[in-house]
Amino acid sequence: MSLKCDIYHWNKTAAKCLGDNDRFVVERLNGFRVFRQRTAVADRLVNALLPDPDRILDGGEVLPGRGNSCRLAKVEIDGTNYVLKRYNRRGWVYSLRHVIRRSRALRTWLAAWSFLARGVRVAEPVICLEERSCRLLGRSYVLMEYLEDTERLTTLWERLTPEYKRSLIAQAASLFGRLHRSGCIHGDTNWDNILMRQNENGYGFLLVDLDCTRVFTRVIVEKSERDIKHFLRDLDRLEPADGELHKLFVDHWRVALKNS
Repeated sequence: MSLKCDIYHWNKTAAKCLGDNDRFVVERLNGFRVFRQRTAVADRLVNALLPDPDRILDGGEVLPGRGNSCRLAKVEIDGTNYVLKRYNRRGWVYSLRHVIRRSRALRTWLAAWSFLARGVRVAEPVICLEERSCRLLGRSYVLMEYLEDTERLTTLWERLTPEYKRSLIAQAASLFGRLHRSGCIHGDTNWDNILMRQNENGYGFLLVDLDCTRVFTRVIVEKSERDIKHFLRDLDRLEPADGELHKLFVDHWRVALKNS
């Protein structure tokens, strides 16, 4: 199968999250347009969130977010931890502009399923909510799994041996190269958005904060090159000596972008 066909298949698989089908449900409840997984768990979670998602959000543990445009919290529902993110309504112009556009929450919902369709590990989204009145957008929310037993690459880095640092840089380069070859741009590859989870083979990568993600129908090299700049900036800040790891990343990334 050609790369073009692969990208088409991945995007078609991810797009199922926008419709009512065997895997997902789309419905209107309490003034919200609801997108959710077709599971009993998701059904119970919708009932817990509505009609007032802010009640759950306000009772959670606040997490760092993107300024005043959103609010993020770790919340517990039915004994399980989740991450609930609210994208705030930013005036009438914002609401009017989104009459025919997806909310930021829905774009994040689709981006996450696009990554998962490609086998890239991210927090699995369970529910997306859009508050709409006469098609005007208000608040929007996405509820995702909470990634337990993870650590940001930024804090893990200082404890790694030089050999393990080289190994992780090569793995990260291959990951982003494959992602870019599949038509996905993360949009903010700084190291705080890269979580690490220990496994039997060492560490696995998990990507978070998909607000700036874009998904295309082809490889776009220029956007891919820009996408790795945040990663390389943080790498150079922590390993400024001779640029060896910088070169290692770029070399492995180029190979993966070309040959995945």
